Amino acid sequence: MRGRYLLAYDLVGIAFAAYLALELRADPITGPSYVPAAPFAIALMVAVRTVANIRLGLYSRRWRFASVPDLERIAIAVLLGSVGWWFLFYGALTISGNRIGDGFPQSFWVLEALLSVAILGGGRFAIRAAYQHTHGFTGISQVSGLPALLYGAGQTGVSVARSAERDPRAGFHPVGFLDDDPGLAGEIVAGKRVFGGLASMKQAASVTGATTVLITMPDAPGAAVRRVFEAALELNLEVRTIPSLADVLDGTVDARRVRHVRVEDLLRRPMVTEHAAGVEELLRDRTVVITGGGGSIGSELARQVFAIGPRRLVLVDRAESPLYLVERELASRHRRGRGRGEVGVHLANVANRAEMQRFIGQVRPDVIIHAAAYKHVPLMEDHPSDAAHVNIGGTLVMLDAAETAGVERFVFVSTDKAVRPSSVMGASKRIGEMLVADAAERTGRPYVSVRFGNVLGSTGSVVPIFRDQLENGQPITVTHPDMTRFFMTIPEAAWLILDAASLGRGSDLFVLDMGEPIRILDLARDIVRLAGRDPDSHPIEITGLRPGEKLHEELFYDAEKVEFTASSKVLRTDATTPPDTIRSDVAGLLAMASGADEPALRTAILDYARDPQRTLHSDESPASVDVHLVKRELDAEALAPLVAPTAVEASA
Repeated sequence: MRGRYLLAYDLVGIAFAAYLALELRADPITGPSYVPAAPFAIALMVAVRTVANIRLGLYSRRWRFASVPDLERIAIAVLLGSVGWWFLFYGALTISGNRIGDGFPQSFWVLEALLSVAILGGGRFAIRAAYQHTHGFTGISQVSGLPALLYGAGQTGVSVARSAERDPRAGFHPVGFLDDDPGLAGEIVAGKRVFGGLASMKQAASVTGATTVLITMPDAPGAAVRRVFEAALELNLEVRTIPSLADVLDGTVDARRVRHVRVEDLLRRPMVTEHAAGVEELLRDRTVVITGGGGSIGSELARQVFAIGPRRLVLVDRAESPLYLVERELASRHRRGRGRGEVGVHLANVANRAEMQRFIGQVRPDVIIHAAAYKHVPLMEDHPSDAAHVNIGGTLVMLDAAETAGVERFVFVSTDKAVRPSSVMGASKRIGEMLVADAAERTGRPYVSVRFGNVLGSTGSVVPIFRDQLENGQPITVTHPDMTRFFMTIPEAAWLILDAASLGRGSDLFVLDMGEPIRILDLARDIVRLAGRDPDSHPIEITGLRPGEKLHEELFYDAEKVEFTASSKVLRTDATTPPDTIRSDVAGLLAMASGADEPALRTAILDYARDPQRTLHSDESPASVDVHLVKRELDAEALAPLVAPTAVEASA
C-alpha cells in the first residue's frame, strides 16, 4: 500500500519535472505548448522513469530509514531513465520520420533529470524526517543516557552517533567528537563539534559535561586504545568501546553494540581482514569436520567456517552442553543470513578408534580441523595417561581415519608449549606434530600443523581466572613476576588457522605471528584498572611456578628454518622429520598409559618429545627401556584397544 502512494506521487512529480524543464527552456510567452513534441516527450518520460524506478526497487524500500546510499540509488534510477528516454524518444522520431522533434531543447533531459532527483529524493527524505519527528528521534528532543565524547570522527563514529540519537536504549548520547586528525578540529560532524585530539579531552569534557569516552575505532591497535583509556581514567571518565574489527566483520556497527573496554582491547593488534588466497576455495561448498567444536578455538573456527559457506559442517566433541550451544548459535546465524550450509554435531571421543573410523567413513569430509585436546598444563602433569590417550592417541586415531577415508586436507591445532616441552601437555602436542608429519609423508597429502600461543578468554586461561578473583574480592594470583606469554584473540587465531590450512603443502608446520610476549603481571594490573580500581592497592600474590610451567614460552626450535607466506601473520617452518618408527613408538607410549605408573609415563612422553632418536637408543633412561620393551610386544591388532575411549575429551 505504501508503494502505491509513492508511485502516485512519482507519476505526478515526474510529469511536473518534465513540464517544468520545458517551461524553463521555452519562450516565456508561448510556454511549452510551443514545442510540438512536448506531450509525447512528457508521456514517454513518465513511462520510462516508472519502469526504471520499479526495476531499481524504489517502491520496495522503507524510506523512513533513508540514507546516502538510497539517494545514490535514486540518482542511478533517474540516470537510467534519462538514457532510456533519450534513445526511445529520438529513435521513435527517426523511425517515423516525424519532424516534431525539430527545435526540441537539447538541455531538456539534463534539467529534467536534476528536477526528478530533487522531487523523488525530496519526497522520500521527507518521509524519513516525518518519521523521526513523530518518534522523537531528532537527537535534540529526546536525550537519554550518559553524555559521551566519541573518540574517532570517521564513518564508524558517525554511524554510532546517529544510531545513539535514534535509539534511546543505547544508554548514552553523543555530545562531541575527539579525533587525532588536525584537519577535523573545530569542524561539525554528524551535528557535533570535533574538539581535537587526545590533548583536548579535558577541555571537551568540561565544555560538554561528558562523563564517558566512547572509542569508535574498531581497527585501532591496542596501543592507541590504551592511550585513550589511560587519559580518560586520569579525568575520572568511564571508557567504553565498540567491538574490535574481528567482531564486526559482518558490518553491523550501531550504538547498542557498545560495551566496556576489555583487556583484549588493550592488547589488540591490527586485524587481517582478508583471507589468504585459497581459503574460500578450500571451504566453500565442501564438507568440513572440526573436532573439539564445543571449545573456545573449535567453536570460533566453526563460526568462521560457517560464514564462508561449506556444504556441510560437522562438529565433534565429547562435551555435550558446549556442543549443543554452538549448534544453536549456528542455527540462529543461518536464520539471520550470516552463514549457509548444513550443520551437524557428533557426540564422541576422538580417541575412540572404531567410532571415528565409522564416523569419518560415513561423512567423507574434504577437510578435518583437529582442535580437540586436553590443554590444562598442571592437570596433565597429574594425569599423563589421559593426555596420552586424548592428545596423542586421539590425533593418531583421527589421522588414520582421515587416511582411510581419503580426506584431502588435515589441520592439527598445536601450541607453543610443543617447543622444547617442559610439560606433558606440550610434549603430547609435539608428538602430535610428528604424527601429522608422518601421515603427510606417507599419504602425500597436505596434512599440516599450526602452532600458536595462548588465546585471550579461552576456557581455563588466565584472564577469566583473574576476573573471577577480582569480582570475588580475592587477591590475584600470579605464578612469577617475570613470567611472559604470547597472546592472541580467539577470532584472530581461528582466522589465521584457516589461512594456514589453505597454504599447506605436504607436511608443513605453520607458526602464527604472535607479536611480542606479554608479562602476566602487567596483564593482571590491566584487569584491575579495567575494573576501575587502583592496581597498586589491590593485592597480587606471587605463588610460584606450577608443575610443567615455563617462565617464558617459545614459538620455534633453534634449528627450524622460518619463511614468510602469502599471509602476513602466518609463518612456515620445516617440520622435524619424524622417526620411521613413530607409529610403533606411540603404540608403546599408549601401552604405558594405563595409570599404573604415571611418573614413568610422564618421563617417557617428555623424553620422546624432546629427542625420539636418543630416547629409543639410550640405556640410561629406565622409562625409555620400558617403551622399547612394550613396543616389541605389540602387533597391529593390539593397537585398537590402546586408543579406546578411556578418557573424557576436553576441547581446545
